[in-house]
Amino acid sequence: MARVLVADDEPGIREFVGDVLRLDDHDVVEAEDGRVAARKLDERGFDLVITDLKMPHLDGLSLVKKVKAEQPEVEIIVMTAHGTVDSAVDAMKLGAFDYLQKPLGGPDELRLVVARAIER
Repeated sequence: MARVLVADDEPGIREFVGDVLRLDDHDVVEAEDGRVAARKLDERGFDLVITDLKMPHLDGLSLVKKVKAEQPEVEIIVMTAHGTVDSAVDAMKLGAFDYLQKPLGGPDELRLVVARAIER
């Protein structure tokens, strides 16, 4: 079981990811934007952060920078519906473990990437 922070401004995606991970007995905290996610990161520790790339108030790349600067042991998965090769490269250079394109392929794809990130 891992402590996972899910940050996405789309309620349906956020709830889907949270529900899938809770079924696997992970402790999941949800955040509706980057600023809320940053506050939650300051309040408690997480093993994994799953973040959308484009969010109001604080975007996913800024969140990746914050996590890696303050808690470098935390793994990060970036998700986006607006993915480009450049944004994927930027996320990985900043320390993201993986980069997922929305819509997600389904619960099994998510579980596989999360399991690999937590294992690391």
